[in-house]
Amino acid sequence: MGQRDFFLLFQSYVQVNKLIQPGDKVVVGFSGGADSTALLLALSHLRTSIRFSILAAHINYHLRGEDSMQDEAFVKEFCFSRNIALVLKNAPISPKSGMEAKAREIRFTYFNSLKELYHTNKIALGHHKGDQAETVLFRLMRGAGINGLKGITPSSDTIIHPLLPFSREDIVAYLTSQKISWREDLSNQNTLYSRNKIRNDLLPWIRTNINPNITDQLASTATIFYETDQILAEMASRRIKSVILYQDETAIHLNLTPLQKWRSVLRFYLYRKAFAQLVGANSDFYQSHFDAIEAMSASNGSKYITLPHNVVVQKQYQTIIFRDVSGIEKIDVNNKKVLTSLRSRFSFEGWRISMKKLKKMPTNRYPFEDPFITYIDLDAITFPITIRHRQSGDRFVPMGMKNSKKLKDFFIDEKVPKFERDKVLIFCDDAKIIWVCGLRIDNRVVTTSDTSNLLRIKVERVATRKMRAAERVKTRN
Repeated sequence: MGQRDFFLLFQSYVQVNKLIQPGDKVVVGFSGGADSTALLLALSHLRTSIRFSILAAHINYHLRGEDSMQDEAFVKEFCFSRNIALVLKNAPISPKSGMEAKAREIRFTYFNSLKELYHTNKIALGHHKGDQAETVLFRLMRGAGINGLKGITPSSDTIIHPLLPFSREDIVAYLTSQKISWREDLSNQNTLYSRNKIRNDLLPWIRTNINPNITDQLASTATIFYETDQILAEMASRRIKSVILYQDETAIHLNLTPLQKWRSVLRFYLYRKAFAQLVGANSDFYQSHFDAIEAMSASNGSKYITLPHNVVVQKQYQTIIFRDVSGIEKIDVNNKKVLTSLRSRFSFEGWRISMKKLKKMPTNRYPFEDPFITYIDLDAITFPITIRHRQSGDRFVPMGMKNSKKLKDFFIDEKVPKFERDKVLIFCDDAKIIWVCGLRIDNRVVTTSDTSNLLRIKVERVATRKMRAAERVKTRN
């Protein structure tokens, strides 16, 4: 591929995928190898037509002794001769197990720090078609789903990959046509690393024995999965509103009942969407996380699992809750409300509570769909009624049991996360706990066919009620 053909395809790919806009400030990872050299050169030519700025960033890990120093010298000369701004970082690491992961961590931490320091908004990396093929094959062998098999995407958050349409041969031909040299990293031949084994052993064997066009084929497959991923993500975005029961900045409550009728692939994308809405990106939500949520959803009782970025996923009856616990608000465990007589409606903390005296049980009697509505035997309680949070030594007799149980042990058995336990409302009468809100009533206040005075208690979040009212207004308009 000649210089002109290369640049025209490069320019078209950037524009079609909207990788760079006028006014962008782009950090370019520049190792001095052929890929990053071609990327920086093409971007330096492109900036005359799109009008954006570039900042080359080189990290010297000092892994190859004098060769590493020569890489740095090459990078400096290349940028100086072309009037390209350059920043350098020295970050010595030892060539031990996990070195690649450590280098990646250093690299992205540094790139992100440059965003803060120089107000850049894009990071350009030199991954090409060969890297795409290796990535797809690597993830396929590790059991990735659609999300993984889409491989390296043209853009992901602030990271862009303008060289994906080009093979290594295209890149070398481009540099050669302009008489541009580059640095070779001999560690790329080291087959101790899984990706190098795929690059140097597996792909050449497939190319020779099965499919000579395997690189193009895998890259094309990645494009198909990428487009499929986008379609499914858009479907999930449209559908998520129909299953949200409650949402704020730290939590999203999803109705599991309709979700269980969906195909599992759509549930994956919806859960990934919920995760992304809390943390700002979906890149760390994987198939293994989805499988854990699916297993939890199919089990009985209340359970929870932990995801990256301090996100916890809970199952409470037919509700799946995604919650960001990183900045969870502290509860005043000493706060309480005392009622000397029945109150039809009142508020406590972030909840609206309503009470109603009934003569008979409604036809849709226990178990109820909503765990925050309960019916108890009014004649079995002694005023005052106190609404509070858990206290040390709390015990009650969970419905269906004859003996009392420590509330702490009950929470453990019900898989209530520690961070949630202080938030659970406890309803007590003058002598006992009568309801652990959302979970279980006391066996001593259970209604029977002989119960003539019933107390219906309903607890709902104030924010939930406001949101639903707003939705009704929106629907009418």
